[in-house]
Amino acid sequence: MDRYTMAEKVDMIYIYGETQKNARAACNLYAERYPERNNPCPRTFDRIVQLFSKTGSVVARKKNRSRTITVENSEIAILTAVDHDPEISSRKISTLHQELHGDDFEHRVQFCQWALQQMQDENFYVLYSDESGFTNHGQVNRHNMYYWATENPRWLRQVEHQRPWTLNVRCGVYRNRIVGSYFLEDTLTGQKYKDFLDRVLSTLLEDIPLLERSNMWYQHDGCPAHFSFQAREILDRDYADRWIGRRGPVHWPARSPDLTSPDFFLWGYINEKVYKEVPTTCDNMRQCIIDASANIEDDTLLSVQRSYIRRYQKCIEVNSQHFEHLL
Repeated sequence: MDRYTMAEKVDMIYIYGETQKNARAACNLYAERYPERNNPCPRTFDRIVQLFSKTGSVVARKKNRSRTITVENSEIAILTAVDHDPEISSRKISTLHQELHGDDFEHRVQFCQWALQQMQDENFYVLYSDESGFTNHGQVNRHNMYYWATENPRWLRQVEHQRPWTLNVRCGVYRNRIVGSYFLEDTLTGQKYKDFLDRVLSTLLEDIPLLERSNMWYQHDGCPAHFSFQAREILDRDYADRWIGRRGPVHWPARSPDLTSPDFFLWGYINEKVYKEVPTTCDNMRQCIIDASANIEDDTLLSVQRSYIRRYQKCIEVNSQHFEHLL
């Protein structure tokens, strides 16, 4: 079995170019940037670069076996993005590693078509919501997605002496507002999420006019806590048929961070602000997250709101394949 994943090989190609095609320097930079991974030797860099130069792919093709279209398209998206923007962040690249398969394509197109139809009504607005975990070791854990702070590789070494901590935070994006930040104790469970919906969410929405709240749609993804019966029961009670999620009145397509603003905008924005300097304490990081989310300009959030139409149209145009590198 291959020792390195496709995502790791793509990172090697990216770093190889960053170090001016010097395999030994690339090896050292890779080890510094990704200390938790297996460290490739210069020969490995040369082999993967040679494979990519010959085939346009970082995955060796097996005889008499064609590669899946999802892997091919994912690689094309990643490598095209790097080609268009050599300084593209690892966070941006990581969002392209969400491999689509099965019914994902059909579900994504169906959702985008539905959303574009609904957006013809000027009173249609969605509260897009999500949670993320921030650690003092430079990592943002968005369910199964990891964003490493790479602006200053020495950043990771400076916090090795600190006791590790994680802050789990929930936020929503609604028009030109950030709803939250609300900090969760430990890992989110179905019961904790039910309590949030039942006891906390209404308080976070108090500044939104009542008429808007009565017409607002609520969106979340399909993680286990969101899919719990008790959470869905609260959503059915409070939002009736106006919520979007797994098994909801409107189905949320799996593996679609490119369609929801907490993923394609908010967490990356907060990540860059929070990790600009080394966090000193858990409380310090908490305040940094609060400040980052509270200080986003209205014009920025309105621009994010307007981008939905372009994103949904592009998703349909490319048959729900990865599209962010084409925007």
